[in-house]
Amino acid sequence: MHVTTLGPLALDGRPVRGERLSAVVRELVAARGRAVSVGALVEAVWDGAPPDDEQGAVQALVSRVRRLGLRVETLPGGYRLPSDDLTVDADEARALVGAARAALDADDLAAAAEHARRARALLPAAPDDVAAVRLLAETADVAARVALRAGGPYDESDLRQLATRTPPDEPSVALLVRVLAAQGRDAEALEVVESLRRDLAERYGTDPSPVVAHAHVALLRGELGPTSAPATSSSPTATPLAAGHTPARPASSPLAHLPSAWRRPPTPLVGRDADVAAVTAALQEAPVVTVVATGGAGKTRLAAEVARGVAQAGQQVRVVELAGLRSADDVLPAVLGELGGSETVPTLPEVNAERRVLPRRDRLRAAAQNLSGLVVLDNCEHVLAEAASVVADLLEVVPPDVTVLATSRAPLGLVGERVHRLLALPDDDALALLRARAQAARPGMVWDDEQALALCHRLDNLPLALELAAARLRSMPVQDLLDGLTDRFTLLDDALRGLPERHASLWALVDWSRDLLPDDERALLERLAVVPGSFTAALAASIAGVPDARRGLADLVDQSLLVLDDTGSGPARYRMLETVREYGDARLEASGHRDDAMAGLVAWATREAVDLADRMFGPGQLAALARCSDEQESLVAALRWALEHDEEPSAVQVAAALFQWWTVRGMHVEVVTWASRLVHVDDPAARRRSALFVGAASGRPLPHGDLATSVMLQTAVNGGITSTLRLPSLAGRVLRRLMREQADEISPGAAALAQAVPTLASNDLEALEALRRGARRARRRAHARARAVPARSGAGEQRRAGRVRAGRA
Repeated sequence: MHVTTLGPLALDGRPVRGERLSAVVRELVAARGRAVSVGALVEAVWDGAPPDDEQGAVQALVSRVRRLGLRVETLPGGYRLPSDDLTVDADEARALVGAARAALDADDLAAAAEHARRARALLPAAPDDVAAVRLLAETADVAARVALRAGGPYDESDLRQLATRTPPDEPSVALLVRVLAAQGRDAEALEVVESLRRDLAERYGTDPSPVVAHAHVALLRGELGPTSAPATSSSPTATPLAAGHTPARPASSPLAHLPSAWRRPPTPLVGRDADVAAVTAALQEAPVVTVVATGGAGKTRLAAEVARGVAQAGQQVRVVELAGLRSADDVLPAVLGELGGSETVPTLPEVNAERRVLPRRDRLRAAAQNLSGLVVLDNCEHVLAEAASVVADLLEVVPPDVTVLATSRAPLGLVGERVHRLLALPDDDALALLRARAQAARPGMVWDDEQALALCHRLDNLPLALELAAARLRSMPVQDLLDGLTDRFTLLDDALRGLPERHASLWALVDWSRDLLPDDERALLERLAVVPGSFTAALAASIAGVPDARRGLADLVDQSLLVLDDTGSGPARYRMLETVREYGDARLEASGHRDDAMAGLVAWATREAVDLADRMFGPGQLAALARCSDEQESLVAALRWALEHDEEPSAVQVAAALFQWWTVRGMHVEVVTWASRLVHVDDPAARRRSALFVGAASGRPLPHGDLATSVMLQTAVNGGITSTLRLPSLAGRVLRRLMREQADEISPGAAALAQAVPTLASNDLEALEALRRGARRARRRAHARARAVPARSGAGEQRRAGRVRAGRA
């Protein structure tokens, strides 16, 4: 039987009459042969307003479905429609779109056009269903790219329909701009962009997305024309490329994913033109190119210049920054996070199906299926073996046109790797760099080439050392700087041994810069070394143990020991250069104040995590998730320290935010890994003394009941992806203890979910249905309480508490 779902529902061309009957048929067809519970059918048909006799009402509808000729099977607690004898138009359309993209990738334009035409014929003229609109966007995308590649004919009607929807489909807008420009209709293309800009500003108070902005800029520059053809794409969100570029693989992102510091360099690159050209040429010949050099030679700066050039040529670029990682186990999650890969997938096509953990190579394959262009892994040296393993696995699953650029102190050691050794700058270039930076800092300063060249030699002509020296020349002459370096080298030989060889020449410069700081700023510099990534002034103040650290941060930025990034919409963030971080870390270890610094980090992390956990539900959720993404590295560092030092309340508080964020991101393995440490999966002795398991009898501080419940619920849910139920079982033990001893601290919604944890591991549809009804009743009660809160006294705090409780429920 042929089922038409795109548009009015029909079976073998016969329309299905009645909204409720159609809803049941659509739900059963969408399940693709899986069981559908009575509760799911009730939700689909009555949308939150079920009849009194749910079972009887659904049974009556299913009987009518059977009279239509569909073989619906009855199961305990639900129904199933076998898919063996069904053909669904949506499936046919998706297969045709996939075939069209494959043909386009193979430059078979005639076949691609025919497949796209047949897919479009299955769609309504003006679809309003979400799935049909998505298929229309994909079909129009392929058809437009075929026309651009072949030089016409052009039919922009579908693109215009998508561009004028509410909300507009912005990738289709960008493609429409290119189609119009390809026909010489630049004025119309500009009007399309301006119309979108006005609509977004009036309706949503926002600007066009980067994909539209990219097409608009290309149009204004005259880069779009009859010969321009964007790259093929596997989705309507493809990156339109610059004129004349037609790579073999699609680009899945609207723009190159460059870190903010890479997009627009603060200063010109001096003395590296030949290196940029050599690395760019090597990327055309080898699958992986590694830039190898000592610390401070400018590996990252060179990689940024190469990546920016590749992006300007219209190719996709993804950058994975590894400098902040402290463990080799973090390399693969970092790569997957940048490439967009999840650690699990549904076992069946539907989103709500049981999930399974993907093997390592399958996770990379899933993330790289639409990858093209260049992948950059920056600062691999401290996780070299794992970085090499990930690159090797990545190269096995990506198309041949994808290349990898790595920066490291040592080669990755892979077959086919091209190593580019980045040497110190020649004398002329080093002198030019120092002079340019110094005169930018203090225009009109007295300059002596002989003294300046001697300074360059003392600094091994390393770019980072020259940058730091130039900052010092703002307030002193070159000769004084030379004299200071001489004294400090001698001091270091006597005071500190075993320094990293790659930083031997930079240590004296950073150490001397530190000596120029007041005592409180020296302590701040050392303590900030425990922060693995970028940070805010609030985190710095907590680590330093002072109310406000902004003055000290400003001085460290002025001394070029910190980098300020205030380009985003949120609070300004600071970043410490890795050379300076290693220096500060060694100084902190020697001072014996690491415990104090980490205590400040953990204290900040607990406050931040509790606030984020409260805002993970309700209108502030998106902002909270974005904030959690920004602070992840620092939160993980705090969680690791709290677990290593058996600080259970702090660990629970930090995990409350991280577990929720990782779950939303689909990073279930991260939750399982850290939750296993939190509940001592492999350490029964630790569980016997743990406050989570023993409670007050342990004689130790108790984690807050509501936060601990939230963490255990996330543990139980994510633990379902493992091969055993050990983790959910341990989480259930903690939840039972919490319900006995700390029930007054637990919100009603969390309590209801905690009681349902044993049922979540069940395959009994009737039990799950009862759970659904109970959760719905709890949600209604929570919303009723939330509405009643503003009428009480103390409205400000109680309103917020009500929203939090209602959101959690």
